Amino acid sequence: MSNRPSRTSSAPTLKDLARLAGVSPITASRALHRPELVAEATRARVAQAVEQSGYVPNSLAGGLTSRQTRLVAAIVPSIGHSLFSDMLDALITALAAERYETTLGISRYDPEHEETWLAAMLGRRPDGVVLTGTEHTARTRRLLLNANIPVVELWDYTPHPLDVAIGFSQEDAGRAALRHLLACGYSRPAILRSDDSRAQRRGQGFLRAAAEAGAPTPAQIVFPEGSPQAGRGREALDALRMQAPDADAVFCSSDALAQGVLAHAHALGLAIPRQFGVLGFGDQALAVDSIPALSTVKVDGAYIGRLGAEALIARMHGAPAAPANDVGFEVIARASTRHRP
Repeated sequence: MSNRPSRTSSAPTLKDLARLAGVSPITASRALHRPELVAEATRARVAQAVEQSGYVPNSLAGGLTSRQTRLVAAIVPSIGHSLFSDMLDALITALAAERYETTLGISRYDPEHEETWLAAMLGRRPDGVVLTGTEHTARTRRLLLNANIPVVELWDYTPHPLDVAIGFSQEDAGRAALRHLLACGYSRPAILRSDDSRAQRRGQGFLRAAAEAGAPTPAQIVFPEGSPQAGRGREALDALRMQAPDADAVFCSSDALAQGVLAHAHALGLAIPRQFGVLGFGDQALAVDSIPALSTVKVDGAYIGRLGAEALIARMHGAPAAPANDVGFEVIARASTRHRP
């Protein structure tokens, strides 16, 4: 359960900031909005008080006739992956049905960018915030705690959310992927993944499951999430064959990567699934149309988005925080990892 304070307490005010900095509210306001009118030492004291208190200037001050803005701030790592876009579409649709507007941010898998975006958004006084994942900077956590508004973390499961969390265990998904490949008869599965934190945790689960099963330590090929999508599958498979030529199956961090691996494996003359197995992640629309059809770990992004909207609406209406919700995942076995004869 969340340890967040009830919504009856207040976020830090300008008076609180001024008191902490040892200046008048007028001086604190000038330091924030007209710093050229304030001595450097005073600006420094006010800046330190802002950092310490988590105070966020209200960019809508004087313009609101209600304490409610009916605005929700939501941020995702990318809209290039259909999983995130499906989740986001379901979230926005459900919020709109209750007359909430959503402003969107893209973190590009960078927690510091998420922090900067959040600080800007809190100045608009949203009624609620939606984050993707559970890994945030210390300042992001402090800003949210001091803002004292409902927060829903989507995509990752944690028993200790900021407020409400709805998602699944990345580590368990990696474990399930390794066990599936071993059950299919592959003896030396490897992992091809991006360097973002969620793919990293799936990789950790994959490695731990191999150790638990007494299997050889899987080879890993890791590439920057920001690298171009084109050619990723080809480059990752070539790197794997150089590093671990005896690898006989791969777990890819996305279906898009897995489809690139399938295409390059065909070009290399590898028989799939007899010689080489390929397992994706996401169960995206084209997975079933790949040749052969792609086995994958299915996550229902739209379902997570709908549950997230419902939880946030309930919190914005004053309901207490609910326990974290683990929605799970499913390994979908298709032709790219069939059992060996």
